[in-house]
Amino acid sequence: MGQVIFITGANRGIGKGLAAHYLAREDTTVIAAIRDVSAENTEELRALQKGPGSQLILVSLSLDIPSSATEAISEIQTQHHIEHIDIVLSNAGICNHWGPVVDMTDADVLSHFDVNALGPLRLFRATAPLLQNASQPKFVYTSTLMASFGEMERLPSLATAYGMSKVAGNYLVRKIDAEHKHLIALSVDPGLVQTDMGSRSAQSIGLEKAPLTVQESVQGIIKQINEAQKSTTSGKFVNYLGDRVPW
Repeated sequence: MGQVIFITGANRGIGKGLAAHYLAREDTTVIAAIRDVSAENTEELRALQKGPGSQLILVSLSLDIPSSATEAISEIQTQHHIEHIDIVLSNAGICNHWGPVVDMTDADVLSHFDVNALGPLRLFRATAPLLQNASQPKFVYTSTLMASFGEMERLPSLATAYGMSKVAGNYLVRKIDAEHKHLIALSVDPGLVQTDMGSRSAQSIGLEKAPLTVQESVQGIIKQINEAQKSTTSGKFVNYLGDRVPW
């Protein structure tokens, strides 16, 4: 078996773009982890072009359910005989609250932390044994400029709960890097992308639409993943162009 790529949130936006890129390569297994694997919800994923020897595996995963990641990994091992994972792309996330801090409830914050911070933790715990079996494993977290203290003024946002949870996700990535010497872990800001979430952020700062297409963002993210090294990139926060993002 060639490279195995595990992608959460792979049914739309950046996640779908990443799945399309890897699936088009030769001898690559793409595991698309999404909430709903019904035929209706996965029609576009199933129709993606596959390179010679490549395959798509669909697996149900809800990061806000504590046992879901472990169950998903058990499924791909027993039903699809997956013995290693080369790259985990922790891409799934939510941004459901939009408003000033004074209007933000405890439930708003907790729901974002459950998916955007605890979700990647659950995912890493579940995938760590299979990452251990890869020759150069990588764990990549889709972060955001909203998680940067140093860039807060550059991208003012009312998505405070989202930003807070992504800060926690960045911290998790740094700890993974520090504790796992064999593994490359990095946080990537995909830029302001023409997705549902990105378009809303763009409009909030007076733009008609987000400046980046999904394809442009994905190409940049893939480049950072390909070039990532333990000594230079791991444990860092970079954007899709490779520029360092301040914590």
